[in-house]
Amino acid sequence: MLKEFWDKRYSEPHYVYGEEPNQFFKETIDNLPAGRILLPADGEGRNSVYAASQGWQVDAFDVSSEARNKALFLAQTTGVDLSYQVLDFKDAFTNYTPNSFDVIALIYLHVPLQLKMQYYSRLITLLKPEGHLVFEGFSKHHRKNQEDNPMVGGPQGVDLLYSKEEVTSFFYELHFIQLSEEDIVLTEGVGHNGKGSVVRFIGQKR
Repeated sequence: MLKEFWDKRYSEPHYVYGEEPNQFFKETIDNLPAGRILLPADGEGRNSVYAASQGWQVDAFDVSSEARNKALFLAQTTGVDLSYQVLDFKDAFTNYTPNSFDVIALIYLHVPLQLKMQYYSRLITLLKPEGHLVFEGFSKHHRKNQEDNPMVGGPQGVDLLYSKEEVTSFFYELHFIQLSEEDIVLTEGVGHNGKGSVVRFIGQKR
């Protein structure tokens, strides 16, 4: 079960992906006016805590209660407040109001193809008009990096990875600000270390 997998992974005393925010996420929200932000599948809270420290009103959720515990501890030690729920993604849409977020950030959210299509189109309904969606996920070309260096992390199944074409189809309703596939060097805790291939996207709701 997904919850059991992530509860076990996040039960370690260290922060699996570190305590610092994802670099692309940080650079993107640093250039946007602070407002209300939603972070689905936010894990141990490194991104939500950073956003809160920059004046954002943060809502986050994850399937793992262990993740929530560590996120709230990180928020407490950082001196910020955030709302963090334990939710399965399919239940998220009844917990948040349409047109209520200035930004939604999807950082390394990897789910099967059929769920990508279902979840992402519904997520857009939660964005305010002119709101931004920020996305970074491992690309399908990342499998070669994993073969060369298992420490780089990422899911093993190719259907869980992304292509630019897929991202285009998921978010076609948005105005595209950035869509790229890039090779980057990851230094995120023990979970992401080494050369990675990622798809990055920024879109704005019309």
